[in-house]
Amino acid sequence: MNPKWIRSAAIGFLLATFFVRCLANAQSQADETAVRNIPQEFSAAWAKHDGQQLAKIMSENVDFVDVAGDWLRGRSDFALYHSRLLSERFKDSKLTPLATSVRFLRTDLAVIHWSWRIEGDRNIDMTPRKPRFGVFTMIVEKTHRKWLVTVAQNTNRIPAPNPDPEMEGIETGILFPADH
Repeated sequence: MNPKWIRSAAIGFLLATFFVRCLANAQSQADETAVRNIPQEFSAAWAKHDGQQLAKIMSENVDFVDVAGDWLRGRSDFALYHSRLLSERFKDSKLTPLATSVRFLRTDLAVIHWSWRIEGDRNIDMTPRKPRFGVFTMIVEKTHRKWLVTVAQNTNRIPAPNPDPEMEGIETGILFPADH
């Protein structure tokens, strides 16, 4: 074999690998931004109190567990439930994202943990609730160039004693205002 040809091929391979990595990093930066923006998209749709708008960031086959433990399966059930919720007990509510943590599992799959504050919602008997905090866990998948929620679990924050002996020496991923 010709040593010049081997050297040229090796240099070409290295340049191609470098170029592909640069493209992958550029795309992952755009993906990171898109994924990090999902809590803001969720709260913006929530602010419109429109369950159909909120459902647009859910995949067709979303599995969504709300803070009460109700498991909604599919975008249509998610939209119906949230349309009812946001037109009644939550029609005056304001949902605010606080902190967001993102972890990519693959280039097209990520986990988002984000803390939230809600105020202005009501109990089933329509009595006002005090503002409260919680955390969402969402798995999002890139489908047809769009990031959609495929699985979500919403949890109310129940403040622990301060200091919490079980959490001693453990760094939580997301802090809540009462944790500072």
